[in-house]
Amino acid sequence: MIFPSHRRKARYINNNLYIIHAVIPIDRCKNVNMIKEWLGVDTAFKVQREGAYWFCELVEEPEWEEIN
Repeated sequence: MIFPSHRRKARYINNNLYIIHAVIPIDRCKNVNMIKEWLGVDTAFKVQREGAYWFCELVEEPEWEEIN
């Protein structure tokens, strides 16, 4: 399932925040790198318990410093 931009979920995976763009069954994915490029994401997780790939985009923490 490919999610529209207004319905994408965010999840913490390995202490990093990711936006999930799509969840596609493992048996339907022939070329994971091509799907990543097509979706414009940087990471694909293979979730064995669900039998699917999660195609995700890393949300980077902004660098900031406090101003008094």
